[in-house]
Amino acid sequence: MDNNSDTCRITIGMPVYNGEDYLAETLDTVLAQTYSKFILYIADNASTDRTEEICREYARKDSRIVYARNPKNVGAAGNYERCFTPATTEYFRWQNADDPIGPTLIEDCFNALENDSSIVLAYCKSRIIDDKGTVISDYEDNLSLQQASASERFISCVNVIRLQNVMYGLIRREPLARTALLGAYTSSDLNLVGELSLYGKFEEIPKRMFNRRVHPESSSWDMSDAEKLKEFWDPSKRKLIMQTWRSMYEYYKAVFRSPVSFGEKLKISKYLLKHAYWRKTAMIGELRDLIKGSLLKAS
Repeated sequence: MDNNSDTCRITIGMPVYNGEDYLAETLDTVLAQTYSKFILYIADNASTDRTEEICREYARKDSRIVYARNPKNVGAAGNYERCFTPATTEYFRWQNADDPIGPTLIEDCFNALENDSSIVLAYCKSRIIDDKGTVISDYEDNLSLQQASASERFISCVNVIRLQNVMYGLIRREPLARTALLGAYTSSDLNLVGELSLYGKFEEIPKRMFNRRVHPESSSWDMSDAEKLKEFWDPSKRKLIMQTWRSMYEYYKAVFRSPVSFGEKLKISKYLLKHAYWRKTAMIGELRDLIKGSLLKAS
């Protein structure tokens, strides 16, 4: 690792909304990384607490920080994209404002990407922590996708992925820019990781450097709370219908815009038909809800 180079090769994008409880702690862990040559771009999604004050204070102290505030809440998907758009560096990673990281996470992931051009995403192993920072459990992502075949990586990824942590690894920016990024639907983070697997391998660093904080305000606290999820992804609440259908549609779009061969696309398309069948209960329920809603509006 050349940590003394004047060339900045990494951008970290931090989307934040009302993050005052954990923001300072997380910023401290990011700024203390052993690999220090990065830009930290913070997109504040019109927070109403002390988030802006904390960010501006840190930006005054550290020239690596660029702080921008949205005039209104654009939802999680929009804010994640606003973190990514300014990036021009070779590598990029998202950083949640409530998930502190271990001191060598960036260095470890950077070295993995530098050592193997076939890797598109490198991530460290995870721990689940509570609101006090106490470790609840170790978590196994099991997403070290080393298959040469894009179809094998994609199918393995979609079959295995559960709690989504690997998106907070280090990613090659150019292929990431070719994806759909995050959309305003509830499983778009899973879709994005699946799409990235079409562009290259994933490597898992065998160090637990990523801490996923679970607390009452986190989006993953209660996945059954539909209204909270809608508020998180799209405050307008107009677009969050037919979520399972939307996820399947976006998977197909991702496959056909990817650079893989027609044969590989065909294999993945056949798998996605099976995947839709496995999710038929949810898809039928969503279709019934849509029809019921349309009939009620018409009456």
